[in-house]
Amino acid sequence: MKQCINFRKMLGFGLTLALTSLVGCGGSGSSSSQSSNSSVSSVIPSSSSTSSSSSSSSSSLWTLVWSDEFSASSIDASKWDHEENCWGGGNNEQQCYTNRAENSFVENGILNIVARKENFTGPNTPDGSGDATSTLPYTSARLRTKDLEEWTYGRFEIRAKLPFGQGTWPAIWMLPTDSPYGNWASSGEIDIMEAVNLKTVTGSNPAESRVHGTLHYGRAWPQNVNASTSYTLPNAVNPADDFHVYALEWEEGEIRWYVDGVHYATQKSSGWYSQYLQNDALTNAPEGAPFDDQSHYHLLLNLAVGGAWAGSVNNTGIDENVFPQTLQIDYVRVYQCSVSPQTGKGCATINEDAELVPGHTRPEIGDANLPGPPLFNLYEDSLAEGLVFDSYDPDNFVSHSEVDETNRGKILNLVKTGATGNFYFRVNGEAADLRNWSSDSELIFDIKVNSKAEGAILLVKMDSGWPNVSDANVTLAANGEWSEFRIQLGDLIDNGNSLASGMASLANIGNIFVLEPSAAMDVSFDNIRIEGEANQTVEEFAELPLYTIYDDAIASELQIQSYNPDGFVNSSQVDETDRGKVLNVVKTGATGNLFFNIIAGAQDVNHWAAEGELVFDVKVNSKANNSNLLVKMDSGWPNVSDFTVPVANDGEWKEIRIAVADLIDNGNSVTAGSANLNIITNIFVIEPTAAMDASFDNIRLVAPSN
Repeated sequence: MKQCINFRKMLGFGLTLALTSLVGCGGSGSSSSQSSNSSVSSVIPSSSSTSSSSSSSSSSLWTLVWSDEFSASSIDASKWDHEENCWGGGNNEQQCYTNRAENSFVENGILNIVARKENFTGPNTPDGSGDATSTLPYTSARLRTKDLEEWTYGRFEIRAKLPFGQGTWPAIWMLPTDSPYGNWASSGEIDIMEAVNLKTVTGSNPAESRVHGTLHYGRAWPQNVNASTSYTLPNAVNPADDFHVYALEWEEGEIRWYVDGVHYATQKSSGWYSQYLQNDALTNAPEGAPFDDQSHYHLLLNLAVGGAWAGSVNNTGIDENVFPQTLQIDYVRVYQCSVSPQTGKGCATINEDAELVPGHTRPEIGDANLPGPPLFNLYEDSLAEGLVFDSYDPDNFVSHSEVDETNRGKILNLVKTGATGNFYFRVNGEAADLRNWSSDSELIFDIKVNSKAEGAILLVKMDSGWPNVSDANVTLAANGEWSEFRIQLGDLIDNGNSLASGMASLANIGNIFVLEPSAAMDVSFDNIRIEGEANQTVEEFAELPLYTIYDDAIASELQIQSYNPDGFVNSSQVDETDRGKVLNVVKTGATGNLFFNIIAGAQDVNHWAAEGELVFDVKVNSKANNSNLLVKMDSGWPNVSDFTVPVANDGEWKEIRIAVADLIDNGNSVTAGSANLNIITNIFVIEPTAAMDASFDNIRLVAPSN
């Protein structure tokens, strides 16, 4: 297997895309290097191919091309780089990653990655750059081979003993270093092994013992998808009790997962895809992308604490009493298929009983042309054209079927057998704009609960990409009885996300009907529809002489949204003495912004052009040295106008006044374009150019006398 480092040096770094925000969130030819450890076999060790159900005669055709046996006294800096940040992995994880010996070291031939309970302060950007910092309550380590060793296709084998306890999240995984397919997850992510909260006991359930294998792909966040399955060791063995071999075989068009030589899952290119922006237009990547011969992947080893997965399942949160916890790695070995190094084919270790994970259908590019008012039947005997069934199902708990029922025809049945996962109707095309529906239009459906676990609830959602989701708790009637549920669209959106900070936008609905039982449930649905009137555009939006965008609260006609592809942007409303509520915006990296979206759709604010001013108070709490503050008005990219605000990093409030006409005349400083006051969609956009923590208050449009 050709090592990427020489190939990348030949190309230069100009092709490298900004993938440092990836969460978890090669090349072909002959080998350019062999392991220097002469004690390592050049074929797969017997420990990884002893299962009669998974071994094959082709296994000896894998040739070792790189390894670390951790036989030295310290971590080999020529093979591993440490990430150093308190960013939280884009998943609200609670650890700072350090390069300290307390968090990662080699002892007795074993790499130890240790998560500790201790406050630590460090940079809150993925690459550790900038002046902005965060303090988090745990420390740990994340090692990677990025820019040292990278591969396309092969067998990746790691012998490891996993940590345990609520809030632990060990991961052995791969990310692309250079790729033509854009930011996470359109350039992909391969999770060889993840586990959360091992040995945790929840209610009457057995102790948590699953390991997971996952692919992430699709479009850039938040339109990304993933496909996953889990594996449990035989005889109730827990992965935290001893060492086990976790392996992945990656060949052209197919990826397979193994534990102790048992092939338990396969995913094929028919179930993955990549769609990315090219010249500002969404484009289909070639078949096989992003896990193809254009992608060069590096390995990562880390132990996270808490976060969006480990902190939200089993007993939820973090049990601080279990720490410190250690992920132990005995060895990491990478093999090349000697039969066809260019494709990785011909060396597969196959178990015909392994699960074939279906993945996701590539969505259409373009408008799905969904029906508008007064009626949109999402499901009535069949799913509406322009929608497809899909699910988030990391633990194989979710299934659905369409069945016949007397006097109803076809109905939709959903069965969930555990705590995680949901089922949804995905818009098969660009995200839908539902602002043509009035806010008092209703989402309506018939529901029948066939059975459910005690205490289980059912959430119905609309989804603009996690965490920009709004949900409502569905009233559940007695088991076996049909009832009707109705909720106004405005109320559903205003509810926001009950599981995290976020809110869906009717302007950008990717999953139009999401069903999420909180626990085991068997439930049927029929006559799923939206009913209502067309939205009536406001005759004159933001009337003279004063329109308050934000003062203690956001104007009722607006909603706060963000463009946040890399998870860098967070906002909150906080109390400040003598000011009441103020809006705090924290940005930890280069991409993303926050904006005030007009709920009713594009509006004419041209009457402010003559003498009107955009006025606001701003206080910069901290910022990177190279960070500037742009404010914008937006008619839809690239028809945006912006203005660079002079700000100092001094923690003092300042009033900023910008003539609306001057702002519009500035045009778009990034590319050709200018906002049109006749069709403003986002009336106030906040975009620091790099890391910044800033507060805003008294945001308004005013006539000169105000």
